[in-house]
Amino acid sequence: MEPNKKRRKSRGERVSGNAFMDTVRPAFIRWFALEKWREVEDFRTTLGFSLEQALQEAGRFPGRGPHEPLWVAQWQREVCSETREQDSGAVFAAIERAVAVALQQEEAERKSSGDRPLEEDPEYKSFVDRNLERLLRQGDLGVDQ
Repeated sequence: MEPNKKRRKSRGERVSGNAFMDTVRPAFIRWFALEKWREVEDFRTTLGFSLEQALQEAGRFPGRGPHEPLWVAQWQREVCSETREQDSGAVFAAIERAVAVALQQEEAERKSSGDRPLEEDPEYKSFVDRNLERLLRQGDLGVDQ
């Protein structure tokens, strides 16, 4: 009986130890969407753009490299055509949907072309590293510094 309990406990620890990585993808989508939403708001407040102008300007994704066209197309479909003069919450929701779909399409394109996985993308890795470091600093993992 005791060995089984011990085995289950170590498995439970291993599974719960992956909790950070299980939340990375949704957190990356949320972070990326927030960055784009802030970009839209900056265009509106700083440059006085209308919502439509700001959405058009923010719909560029040079950091996505060869996958940029699919991001732009998804942005046009989901954000520009669906969010005319709506509140900030609706704009953010459309941006988040566009980012989630574009990221999924990019991953499929990477896989089909034999490109490196998203986990090796510099922007994604930077996001993971920055947040893992913050988590470690907060002592959530019980690691001594």
